Amino acid sequence: MSDTLPRPRVLLTKSFIDSHDRAIETIALALRDAAMEVVLIDYEQPEDVVTVALQEDVDVIGISFMSGGQVETTQKIVAELARWDVSDLPIVVGGIIRPFDEPPLREAGVANIFRGGAPLSDVVATFEALSRSYRGLA
Repeated sequence: MSDTLPRPRVLLTKSFIDSHDRAIETIALALRDAAMEVVLIDYEQPEDVVTVALQEDVDVIGISFMSGGQVETTQKIVAELARWDVSDLPIVVGGIIRPFDEPPLREAGVANIFRGGAPLSDVVATFEALSRSYRGLA
């Protein structure tokens, strides 16, 4: 990444009721090590994710799921993004994603899905590419 380009800004989030932090914190560190600015939050309502994404002017949203609800939550976030006219903001979903949840997540507009064990280099490359594309630099 060139020093003249703005650093990618990423929002990483998980539900406040999900006590599993290790994976999302590992992703956050990997993205920071790759010179990205990372905002890491727990959300109470899906709408909270969009509020923070808009406030922080992020390029990509990454959502971790370890305890279910991924399809419904993601659909609500996508609907809220559309309500704020930022439906092109890319979303990446990761964690415990069941195979039968992938089609509805893709239909909702998720840019990429990572299951546990995905190589960090793939995750970093995806966030960087999505950020560049969102900013029209791809």
